[in-house]
Amino acid sequence: MRSMVRHAAHALVLALCFLATIPGCASTRGQEHAPDPAMEVVQVLNELVVSYETAMAEGQPAKAREAAEQLLAREPAPWAQFMLAAAWAAEGNRNEAFRVLSVAIESFGRDPVGAGPVAIDYATSLGSADNSSWESLRSDPRFAALVARAKAVAWQPEPLAFDAGPAEQPVRMKRPAVESEPLRTLREAYKLDAVVAGATDDIDRVRRMCHWVHERTSHQGWNGELPSDALGLLRLAEKGGQWRCVEFGIVMAECLNAVGIPARTVGAKVRNVETELFGAGHVFAEAWLDDRQRWVFVDAQMDIVGVGSDGTPMNSVEFRDSLSQPNPPIAYHPALALCLYYFDSNFDAANGKRTSIVLGPVGSKVPTKFQRVHPSPAPDRFTHRLADFYAPPVP
Repeated sequence: MRSMVRHAAHALVLALCFLATIPGCASTRGQEHAPDPAMEVVQVLNELVVSYETAMAEGQPAKAREAAEQLLAREPAPWAQFMLAAAWAAEGNRNEAFRVLSVAIESFGRDPVGAGPVAIDYATSLGSADNSSWESLRSDPRFAALVARAKAVAWQPEPLAFDAGPAEQPVRMKRPAVESEPLRTLREAYKLDAVVAGATDDIDRVRRMCHWVHERTSHQGWNGELPSDALGLLRLAEKGGQWRCVEFGIVMAECLNAVGIPARTVGAKVRNVETELFGAGHVFAEAWLDDRQRWVFVDAQMDIVGVGSDGTPMNSVEFRDSLSQPNPPIAYHPALALCLYYFDSNFDAANGKRTSIVLGPVGSKVPTKFQRVHPSPAPDRFTHRLADFYAPPVP
């Protein structure tokens, strides 16, 4: 997500990576079973967003505006209003851009969480000098007032409530076999031992590996087919290929496993994951630190390892809580922070079976859908208890 702030609409491309392989939609036409109406709607919105992005990239703001107007008619949400405002700004119509921006900020302020990560991204981007979407508006006296309004209604993370009691049914990860053929091949092919050589402790090793993975490529929320293993993804990156957050998480976890640090991918989802249309999830990794006996949050896409101001490693939930502090120890984009509500992972468990576990705040229910139309398979374990999700791996 390195380009997220540079052009806010890129968040929509990021979100579309989750829509790439929707079963049904237009592909169901002509088949024996009827298409899912909800999937048809999402597919139309998907196509309009792609049309908007393409037109903006090709310098055709009038065409982009037409796509944004159709989006807004079908989905009267703040993110669509922000898109329309950006198109008006690109056309040079400041009055319309300011009018629609004002409406968007007002809509966003009524329910920042419900507005979703994409709207949060747009609202945040207003104050960024690196964002070209609003360049034509910055010299206008009205712009500073709009930025101030957006900041005043911005979403701020609040601590989430989880059960802090002892584990009832912990799901323990089986420690990966470092000398297995896949991990040995990965380690040797990319000289991963050299990446962490000279590190003073496990946190140092994780940081070095995180930065190394971060530097392999940049983020791209595309719809193409990608390898599902670190070796294939690294080879793709060598040829100029880019990854989504999912692939950054996969490569991070497998590279750490290859050098003897147990790690797993973690998927995070927003509170309203069942109804949010775009950008409802993010993927990263967690690593087990033998010398600290703790899990630590690792986001290679953003080159972030979760360590508090006092040097204490933070797992994903602790990292999420740290963002609610007046001065968080680590800066994290609000659109990604919003995703840190549900946490799920699947891995080879101590019983030898591939096992999935989902951690949700107290009072939450396990999601059955992702972004309105994707069925979410029931996990093997759903829990509110931190100790169930954060059990140490099997020695």
